[in-house]
Amino acid sequence: MQYVVMKSYDIRRNLATEQYLLNQLNFEEPLVLFYIQKPCVIVGKNQNVLAEVDLKYAKEHQITVTRRLSGGGAVYDDLGNLSFSFVGKVGNHSFGDFTSITEPILEVLREMGATGAEISGRNDLLIDGKKFSGNAMYIKDKKMYSHGTLMFDVDIEEVGHVLTVSEKKLASKGTKSVRNRVTNLKPYLSEKYREMTTEEFRDCLLLHLFQARSLSEIAFMEYHLTPDDEKEIDKLVRDIYANDSWVFGEEPQFTIRREEKFAGGIIEANISVEKGKIEGITIFGDYFCQKDTREIENLLIECAYTQSAIAQALDSVSIEEYFNQVTKEEFIQLLVD
Repeated sequence: MQYVVMKSYDIRRNLATEQYLLNQLNFEEPLVLFYIQKPCVIVGKNQNVLAEVDLKYAKEHQITVTRRLSGGGAVYDDLGNLSFSFVGKVGNHSFGDFTSITEPILEVLREMGATGAEISGRNDLLIDGKKFSGNAMYIKDKKMYSHGTLMFDVDIEEVGHVLTVSEKKLASKGTKSVRNRVTNLKPYLSEKYREMTTEEFRDCLLLHLFQARSLSEIAFMEYHLTPDDEKEIDKLVRDIYANDSWVFGEEPQFTIRREEKFAGGIIEANISVEKGKIEGITIFGDYFCQKDTREIENLLIECAYTQSAIAQALDSVSIEEYFNQVTKEEFIQLLVD
């Protein structure tokens, strides 16, 4: 296993670096990435930014807002958060298998004193019933990355201010606010780790993962970005992560809004119906997907707004490739009850 410690504190550049490494480099063994960023919100690929983020608050407090390639829900990061990513070939893990991928991280955290750290639900890491990590996956060309957050010493008050989380999601977690269901790791670690900076926490985690006594021992396993790498990453930042067209997408007007919480996450469908036919549809949510859900949207344009017509339009589609842990019947009923 090789590793990359990103030098940037800009989430847009860090996500671009992650994408570049996935697309361009061929590693025989998995690659682990670590990155830290200034205050930011990262929404999932399929989410509606306007429904997830208090944009006025974000602008006033210089909180960067961007969108990632993977599904899942919105997260708030700041300099007290450590993000990690495992990049490798598809085959070692199945899509949505966060348990086996996050286990090495959990083992290290337990060694550092957070003995109650565990995975819960589809993609959360918890301690004392509170979330300190969310995880998501992305697949392209038989390669995959699984990335997640580690709330080491995050300003939890900001989480509640900038994220406008769906009432259905909060109800499904059995709590009343974002702040009530998240926590930092620092208080749960052994005393000798509690005074560390986020960078020191990162280095300590790295040493535990590689079972080394010093960074110099594993220096030969670190991948350093080349000037050519940096140029390509600059282009990805401009074209994608700092591009409003990608971050916000197109927000057409809708006449019908449908939303439901499934085992695989929340799905929200905004549908424009004219003369009994679907004239426009945009699907948002924190679900995970292997294929682009815009393909589903395109299939339903000009389709009669009835369950039978939609079922016929989706007859040859494997719906779980677009909405993990959701059946075709459930999806159709979401659109037309």
